[in-house]
Amino acid sequence: MNDRTRYICGLRALATWLEENPDAAIPSDERFLLPLSTNDAVEEFAAKLGQDVVYDDEGNASTTREFGPIKLHAYGYVDFAAHSDFLAERNARRWAAKKGLEIRGAEDGAA
Repeated sequence: MNDRTRYICGLRALATWLEENPDAAIPSDERFLLPLSTNDAVEEFAAKLGQDVVYDDEGNASTTREFGPIKLHAYGYVDFAAHSDFLAERNARRWAAKKGLEIRGAEDGAA
């Protein structure tokens, strides 16, 4: 059984379990996030679904397909590599700050 088939079986099993356990709490977030990395991938995905693409202030694309209260939210970035670099640097700086350290670049005189 491939990953896709296992995922679909898991969704069906969850739906059955929720149906069979009416007192069970449901997840607080109704979104399934689908990271597609690039705007082009989001645009292609949206075109197949007949969905509109929304762009944020930075030009990153997203589209959302609704299945009742459940939302499949696909998103991508103008420059995924730059976004990844930004997150890595931000996380490194947060880690350093927690340790009482400061990260400085070569332009600050660090070697």
